[in-house]
Amino acid sequence: MKRALFLMALVFSSFALQAKALTLEEVVLHLKDAQQRVQGLKAHLLQEKYTAGDSAPVVMEGIIWIKRPDKLRMDIFPPHESITVLEGQQLLIYFPEERVAQRVDLSKDSALARWLQFLQDPLEEVSKRGEIEGTKEGKVIVGLNPSGQFDQFRRIRLWIDEGLWLPVRIEVVEKSGDVTITSYSAIEVNPALPEDVFRLELPPDVEVVELRG
Repeated sequence: MKRALFLMALVFSSFALQAKALTLEEVVLHLKDAQQRVQGLKAHLLQEKYTAGDSAPVVMEGIIWIKRPDKLRMDIFPPHESITVLEGQQLLIYFPEERVAQRVDLSKDSALARWLQFLQDPLEEVSKRGEIEGTKEGKVIVGLNPSGQFDQFRRIRLWIDEGLWLPVRIEVVEKSGDVTITSYSAIEVNPALPEDVFRLELPPDVEVVELRG
C-alpha cells in the first residue's frame, strides 16, 4: 500500500512539473511584457571569471544602472575599480587607479555594439536562438546558440527570474574555455535615475585612449 501511494505521488509530482514547464514562446511573451514594463533598473553586480590553469576565479563586485533604450553605467569596486558609461553610441571605460580612460565609438565596432545591446535587452536573441534547458529555484534557464552573432563564445546561458522576467545570471563560455558568470541581485525596477548618472566627467590629468573595433 505504501509503495502504491509512493508511486502515485511520483506520478502526480511528475505531472505537476510538466504542467508548469514553459515553452520558449511563453518565455518570449513574458520578456516582451517586461521590456514594456521595465524602463530602467539598478542592481548589485557580482562577476566571477574562471580562467583555465588558475586555482581561483577573479571576482568583481559593483553596481549597474540601465535606462532604456541606450544608457548604462557600471561601477566596479576596488580592487578592480572601473567606471563604465554607455550613452547612445559612445562607450567610456575609466580606470581611476591608472588614470586612463578608454573610449569606443560603437558605430565602428558592431560586435561590441551587439553584445552590449544583448546585455541590456536579450529579447531578440532569446526569441531567435534560445532553447529552454530547465528551471531551478524560480529561474528559467535558457541556452543560446552563439554562432553567427557571438562567434567569440562557445556557449551562452541565461537564468531568467520568473517573478521579474529579467535575466539575473549570465554565464558565458569563451572558445578558450574561460568562463565568466555575472549575477544580479537587489534589483530595483524603474528607480528614479537622474540624467547625470550616465555622464562621466573625467579629471583633466586622465589619458583618453580611442579604441577602434
